[in-house]
Amino acid sequence: MFDPWLIPPLETFRNSIESGRVPSSVILAGAPDLGGAFLALEFAKLYLCADRKPKESCGTCKSCHLFDDLESGSHPDFISLLSSTQDESDRQEDLTHSFSKLLNDMGTPLNDEFIESENTSKGTKSVRIDGIRSLNEWIAQGSVLGKGKVAVISNAHLMGEGAANALLKTFEEPTANTLIILLTKSLELLPATILSRAFKIQIPRVSEETGLDYLKSRLENAFSVDRAKIALALSFNSPRGAIKYYREELDIRAVELIQALTEDVSSSVSTKTVSLLMELSNEHRHLILQEFILELLKCKARIDKDSLPLLKGISLDKLVKIPASHLLDAYNEMKYIKADSPMLNSRAPVSLISAWINSLRKI
Repeated sequence: MFDPWLIPPLETFRNSIESGRVPSSVILAGAPDLGGAFLALEFAKLYLCADRKPKESCGTCKSCHLFDDLESGSHPDFISLLSSTQDESDRQEDLTHSFSKLLNDMGTPLNDEFIESENTSKGTKSVRIDGIRSLNEWIAQGSVLGKGKVAVISNAHLMGEGAANALLKTFEEPTANTLIILLTKSLELLPATILSRAFKIQIPRVSEETGLDYLKSRLENAFSVDRAKIALALSFNSPRGAIKYYREELDIRAVELIQALTEDVSSSVSTKTVSLLMELSNEHRHLILQEFILELLKCKARIDKDSLPLLKGISLDKLVKIPASHLLDAYNEMKYIKADSPMLNSRAPVSLISAWINSLRKI
């Protein structure tokens, strides 16, 4: 079943096809685990269909049938440029016709038991300039099935200046009957020169109601409304990301952490909070503490506590006394908690976390 939050952007693309205003390049923006890769595959299926209906693919031509198997399928006129690490031992091929490799690279595998993002993979990922050059060469070649070609750039926000410049010429002089799709988590992370030359589609924010319905259908008997709301908050209302956090019980660990932090903020020691934070990855520490600060600021702005999932079951008597200025400073200083550098010694994370907690204490 197609995810309901992907239907509006799909309709936008369908309308452009129906009106005859078929773009040569599309930037599809949204958090990776919202499923933008699935949407790109739907765009490609419609674009490459040999017997296209007014707003949808025929589903019966050879091209359409090639998109039936996302697990092991591929298409000769469809290619993806994947993001890769600098670590040669961990590097995958840059270009692939495989649908599942694109989905995996964007953190939305067909089996959502595990969702990996560029933040949790080994090494720092990027879209390499050599990959862009190879993609440009593929685009310049003829179509195998004769209908056209579709090229997808996964995690396009990871392009450096050199890679973006290498792509720019293809954007300025598009090849006929070729569609280029850039998948990015944010429009703001792409160069203005690229943005100005492409048709832009934003995946809309998922409502809490839609997110809860999605989690309930996937989790079935394991579903808990309160837990689901926390998982959605930690994933910025991305249902697929929330599924991952729910199954990892990150929401439960988040509540335990905030309860410990509440106790430690009002005392002179931070042993329990530091210990719990050190058990988490840098990414998870940042997610939980970021949501904590944002919800506490909302609480101080007199937003109903029941609408703040992470703080709902926490005693706020002491926390609400923390000055807003301290909370804002703590929010800005979270970059140090997320820091992950080989230059830092083994005790540095503990010291940084302790200093961060101290910044919350009322002077």
